[in-house]
Amino acid sequence: MLMDHLIFFGAWMLFYGLHSLLASTYLKSKIGLNPTLYRLIYSLFSMVSLAVVLVLGAVIYSPLIIYPNPVTFGLGLLTAAYGIFIIKRAFRNYSFREFMGFKRESNSALKTNGIQSRVRHPLYTGTLLLVLGYVLYNPLLVNFISLLSLLIYLPLGIKWEEKKLIGIFGQEYLDYKNEVPALFPKIRTKR
Repeated sequence: MLMDHLIFFGAWMLFYGLHSLLASTYLKSKIGLNPTLYRLIYSLFSMVSLAVVLVLGAVIYSPLIIYPNPVTFGLGLLTAAYGIFIIKRAFRNYSFREFMGFKRESNSALKTNGIQSRVRHPLYTGTLLLVLGYVLYNPLLVNFISLLSLLIYLPLGIKWEEKKLIGIFGQEYLDYKNEVPALFPKIRTKR
């Protein structure tokens, strides 16, 4: 059982590592494919590899880490639903066709309106809340490992993504980074 969970953890780390490596500007330039085709292949690879990791997690026998109760059940559903809401709001600033690779990406302007005016990485925020909510809803060790893997990856993923964004937008992104928090909005106090 322990080995299964270690393999599952390794599968998440491999998924995140490949996800970031394949998204890197360096690798994109070395492969030399048309950017739209590259994005389409990247999206398909990401979806298939994510499905493999999720199926692996589903077939592992895994014990509960805490006993579920109505409070954790309800809190989990609310947290996951809020994560989905944030992800949905974040996608308002992006073209689904561009995101999936069906249309050429346009990096013409830095997106800082909508939910991106509150946090720089709302897709990561939403994903974190979604996974945390699922752990509360269904507190199996395998789900906790998914959350732990995400928590380990996020600082690295954010660092690599921001390096790429600084390369694209320069000082504009650095100013945005200084003004807007990465994952969780600042709590505004009334004066």
